[in-house]
Amino acid sequence: MGTVTDLEIVKKGSHSATYENGFADGQSARSEGSALTLYLQVGIDDYAKGFRAGFFGQLASRKV
Repeated sequence: MGTVTDLEIVKKGSHSATYENGFADGQSARSEGSALTLYLQVGIDDYAKGFRAGFFGQLASRKV
């Protein structure tokens, strides 16, 4: 699970709720040592993008 700071940074980036859910799930999966499914490796929706960001420890900011 991520720290409070990580979650606050994600909220400030104005990502969708789906992205934020994926981000939190990705952090949890990384801490549990889970492997990525094909969908999570190549998915282009907000959940998959957020999951990868959380899994690989990247906080991507949305370009305006």
